[in-house]
Amino acid sequence: MASPASNATLDDVAQRLGSHPDVEGAALGGSGQDSPLKGASDIDLLIVVVEKWSNLRVGVTWLEDRMGDLLFATTSEVESISNAQPALGASGWAARVAAFLAKARILVDPGGRLVRAQRAARQWPDAAFAPTLSDAYRAWHKINYDRQHNRRMLASDDPDYVTALEVRLLYGLADVFTGYFAIRSLRWEGEKAAVRFLRQHDPGFLECFGRCIAERDQTVKFALYDQLCKKATAPVGGVWRHEPTSAHLRDPESATPEAHAAATAFIQSLTRGDRSR
Repeated sequence: MASPASNATLDDVAQRLGSHPDVEGAALGGSGQDSPLKGASDIDLLIVVVEKWSNLRVGVTWLEDRMGDLLFATTSEVESISNAQPALGASGWAARVAAFLAKARILVDPGGRLVRAQRAARQWPDAAFAPTLSDAYRAWHKINYDRQHNRRMLASDDPDYVTALEVRLLYGLADVFTGYFAIRSLRWEGEKAAVRFLRQHDPGFLECFGRCIAERDQTVKFALYDQLCKKATAPVGGVWRHEPTSAHLRDPESATPEAHAAATAFIQSLTRGDRSR
């Protein structure tokens, strides 16, 4: 069902936001700034709200008969961008807002709060918005963890396992795709930007990904998935050997190769395993 606001123009919405007592600013980002808009383009809006709406993060509506993707931030979060050094961390909400704001067009800003935050965000180096070491570690571990479980399930002829593996490969492929960027400390700017990057810089990965999605034979599909896992994790040591003992550390920042090896050896001592990465 369409939203009641589906026929409202962007100018109408901006005027409504500007007069709303709980709104302190708004900015337009993404392809919504293009003129004319492409057929499938959505409208990305950052809306700055008063603190009582601090539990709001994202929303979806319809504007000008297009999907409206809403991002919310409180006044204090926006002010933190103006006052902070570029070290909020790419996974923090304020950093996500800053990344949006750095490339946005301000629509409503009665107190100049968004202008100040935008000026600050545009001075941050690209590294401030890039995935952290923690993000890379989590992506590497998740790709390997899922790969091992998927390999185990591939060996079963139980029809429930076969179907479950199809489901696991759906989200597993998505994790490999996004993990490729996290592992390389490449800023995630959405699926379309990711496809364009791969087409230019790693067409082999993109081609393999497309073949894997289209493949119906599960054995062949897994082999392609396995290639993608190896390509995605190559910069940080690649995939685990078959059925390894491995540890996942709580604090990724301290997950040095030495710490990981020590934790793995400890698990081996508990289970008397003799396999290693």
